[in-house]
Amino acid sequence: MTLKELKQIAASIGEIQGWDFSAVRDGRDPVPWDYMTLVRNYLTSSSRVLDIGTGGGEKFLTLSPNFGRGIGIDISDEMIQTAHENQSKMQINNVSFNVMSADALQLPDSNFDIVLNRHSVVNVDEILRVLRTGGYFITQGVGHRNTSNILAAFGWTSNSFGEDWWSSAKELAKTFRQRGNRIIALMEYDVAYWFCDVESLLLWLHTVPLPEKFEIEKHWQCVNQILEKYTTQRGIETNEHRELLIVQKSA
Repeated sequence: MTLKELKQIAASIGEIQGWDFSAVRDGRDPVPWDYMTLVRNYLTSSSRVLDIGTGGGEKFLTLSPNFGRGIGIDISDEMIQTAHENQSKMQINNVSFNVMSADALQLPDSNFDIVLNRHSVVNVDEILRVLRTGGYFITQGVGHRNTSNILAAFGWTSNSFGEDWWSSAKELAKTFRQRGNRIIALMEYDVAYWFCDVESLLLWLHTVPLPEKFEIEKHWQCVNQILEKYTTQRGIETNEHRELLIVQKSA
């Protein structure tokens, strides 16, 4: 495609608010777990829940009927503002949202039954501090092989994100285990994933964290390389790599 054509497509798409990716038309092969279903299995009507890296609160608000009280935190003011807007629209009153760093939780010790973390920074010390004995930490992370062919088209690898970007579930499990906690689950999957159209690929590139800001005029030839090499009958093919860790805090 020409630069002009790609710019026209890019101009026609909107922006994702928070981390609601429902506007992206995509698909993937079957996976061994669904994050939302898995989390619901650990929630009760009396659970106090902390969601680290809540983004716009989309998934946390959806979970709210399944727990007692919840706090969602994110380091981004913009994300928390979006979360408050989403909360108002959904009229949910058992959740609060605050701007806060995962590395310095301004929350009491042993205050939560469940700590959730989806695609965000994991600070083991802080999680164990705020989690009650017997409580659960559930994290799903983006694996280092995620969308590897798309990254390669731009000349990037997982190392391009910096040393602190990838939190290996295996390394986290090792740390939690060394501190005497119980590992309930440690799993990963790496399956085929595809964007159904160019609009969805561009929307994704504009929204997700990347080693450098995506700009159509700068990167359009990389996009063309992706379209030429990876377009199939299903769409624009790549891969989705995810890791799951569930820990129970011991005394």
